[in-house]
Amino acid sequence: LFLQADSSESTQSFGGRSIMTFRRILCAVDLSQDSPRTFRIAAEMARQFRQSLKVLHVLEALPSLSELPPVKDLSSRIVSMEEKAMAAMQVLIKSSAVDLDGITLSTEIDAGEPFVEILNHARQWEADLIVLGAKGTATIEEVFVGRTADHVMREAPCSVLIVR
Repeated sequence: LFLQADSSESTQSFGGRSIMTFRRILCAVDLSQDSPRTFRIAAEMARQFRQSLKVLHVLEALPSLSELPPVKDLSSRIVSMEEKAMAAMQVLIKSSAVDLDGITLSTEIDAGEPFVEILNHARQWEADLIVLGAKGTATIEEVFVGRTADHVMREAPCSVLIVR
């Protein structure tokens, strides 16, 4: 958990203690097997204080031009990828078994470099917290915190919760 406190952070009293609350939680999911846990944690945090939750999935950037199919097939493939991602997000949300009452929930699919798009959405939406999963990759540092999570953690304009 990386919490970045500043004077604009809001706090609430809970059991006699003052705790930080998050009005806008951005939950970035890659739709892998770890996504349900990431979503459940973000949804539970949003539900506790009846806040807004945006679930974002970023389709990886398109392959290089030499790898692309003919133009007539390209648009149908992009639409198909977006439709599959949206269907997977709906299944993720419905199967989460989290009570979503009181949460303002929105979903969005975008395309590009995942960490760039997550950061852009966090800034544009003025998120107070980004929740995303950790995913091991090639380098020793990325074994513990994935490349996307690492970039987001370092460059985020708000607090970041990385779910393992």
